[in-house]
Amino acid sequence: MSNQFVDSVYFYNSRENFVITSESDGSNRQFPLQAFYDTDWRDALAEARENTVFMETRTAKQYNQTEKNVQTIIYKSYSGKNAVIINLDASKVYSEIINKLNRQDDIFVVSRAGGILFHSDPDKIHQPASRVMPDDEAYIGKTGTFVAKLRDRQMLISCATSPLLGWTFVNASDMQALTKGTAVIRRTIVLSAVALVLLSLTLAYLSSRNLYKPISRLSALMAGRSERKAEHGDEIRVIGHFVQSTIIERDFYKMKLEESLPFYRERFKYSLLHRHSLTLEEIEEKKSYLGLDFELHDLAVLLLSLDEEGHGKPDMIASDLYKIRVMELIKSRFAVPAAHFLVDSGKDEIAIVMNCGGLDRQQLFRLAQTLLDDVNRELQSRFTMGVGRICASVLELPQAYEEALEALKYRIIYGNGDVISIDDMKVGGESEYTYPKLKEEQLLGLIKTAREAEALEAFDDIVAEVNAHKSKLHYNQIQPMFMQLLTGFMGMYRQLGADVEAIFEKETNPYRELLEQDSIDKISRWFRRLIGATVRYIEREMNAKGNHHIAKVIDIVEREYGQDISLSWVAERLGLNPAYISRLFKQMTGEPFVDYLKRVRIEKSKELLARSDLKIGEIGKRVGYVNSYYFIKVFKETMGLTPGEYKKLVGS
Repeated sequence: MSNQFVDSVYFYNSRENFVITSESDGSNRQFPLQAFYDTDWRDALAEARENTVFMETRTAKQYNQTEKNVQTIIYKSYSGKNAVIINLDASKVYSEIINKLNRQDDIFVVSRAGGILFHSDPDKIHQPASRVMPDDEAYIGKTGTFVAKLRDRQMLISCATSPLLGWTFVNASDMQALTKGTAVIRRTIVLSAVALVLLSLTLAYLSSRNLYKPISRLSALMAGRSERKAEHGDEIRVIGHFVQSTIIERDFYKMKLEESLPFYRERFKYSLLHRHSLTLEEIEEKKSYLGLDFELHDLAVLLLSLDEEGHGKPDMIASDLYKIRVMELIKSRFAVPAAHFLVDSGKDEIAIVMNCGGLDRQQLFRLAQTLLDDVNRELQSRFTMGVGRICASVLELPQAYEEALEALKYRIIYGNGDVISIDDMKVGGESEYTYPKLKEEQLLGLIKTAREAEALEAFDDIVAEVNAHKSKLHYNQIQPMFMQLLTGFMGMYRQLGADVEAIFEKETNPYRELLEQDSIDKISRWFRRLIGATVRYIEREMNAKGNHHIAKVIDIVEREYGQDISLSWVAERLGLNPAYISRLFKQMTGEPFVDYLKRVRIEKSKELLARSDLKIGEIGKRVGYVNSYYFIKVFKETMGLTPGEYKKLVGS
């Protein structure tokens, strides 16, 4: 809500079937879904396949019974059951962003489906684009310019389509106004041209008078006018110096051009891996000019990435030097069996772009594996290689590069040091894996009672289940699942009243730390350290508070031994966990709770047998044994004789 364009935010909980709202006026409210005033987004959520949904601009009902044009974005949870709905104020987006592009012309935005998302006229928002411009097929989803008749005027229509959003931005300019402006510019150009011609003629006349003097004097010299030799010799020397300096300057800039060619060559190679507007002809021309040797078809991108575990995190200079070393090694030591070029693609990554005509996907994969093994062995480091698609044309390289980057992100699932192909990562259908909530509860219960070994086994069970399903998981599903587990830990800390800073280091953000773990192995090690630190904290708290708790337990047993008490009953009285009390009691007293309770009851029964004339059954009831036969059995197991025999012995 701190964003100026956000009008309202809804949180939809499908299990509880309610909606929580946060409005721009600072109010927060909760509604049952059936009673909620704005429900137009529900169908889009139900039909959505992606986790992020951009809806058409719509008229949303407000809490105060008014209406407002909003652009709605829906973020689904990875399970698809809950969602966050964000409503952007369409009028504010138009006035503060879109209209500032060009205040003189009419600008509007059209969705992929042909609906108007943003317009200066609020009545035209969320209407079909054909209401504004009849021939909507001429510009929706396209980029370019054309002339169209609109409102009885000739309009110059410029359109550009965003590949990310699928929106088409349309700018309509009045041709009449443009024509007037063009006429003014034309007159200005004509007058300027006439003035320049007159000025040029004047300068030419004045210059020609001085220009021909040295030539005439040179002719006079050649004719033998030696009496003026010294004067004319100076002018020839000046002309010679001018010609010589021109040649030197030309050679200087030629040398500079040759020195800068490596820079332009690297920049050109880098641009081929990113979105650009070059045509095949322009690429071929630049390739020839820069001296690059590769074909413009049948290309593949192999993206070599340095893993932090193998080399550490170098500083910027060391990282650049290391990449230069790797690139020189590939050029000099490893034979890539095709025309290729190397690109420093940024961060810790090197792209190998090679012609792969005649190679299928399996052969390309084996070649990538051989190259990766050679680099790792030679440099004693650990690299991972991502492989994108095979490109029919050089124009497809940006998409192949993005796919290679995408493949590298799957290190979080498959670990480091391998070749990862984007084709192997395409999962058919939706993942059926669900978050193991019951196993999380079991893990947290073990941690609460400081049972570290069992807690680590429970966590390993969760990781093993994730690994078993990783072939069906997208890498973006891994961290959110472990984020949910960390949220469970944080809830446990709040429940226990734990000092989180005592468990984590001060100024540490655990969520940010978890996001930095880029593989399941790293995430597993991070959580195992957290489990150990949490258990040690709980043990310290147990030792500090244990004597106080056990004293209360003993006091309850000493006073109420005659009641039908149990460990769970005592724990409930104290508001503590039964497993925690059981473990703590044995640690502090050296015996289990049930043995201590039995010992107290037997001692109390011995006192009654020695002092009173009560019957055996009545004495058993007074010390908590309703069944007299069970009382006799327990007494004999403890004392070695029955209550009657003990009474006779004490009485004698």
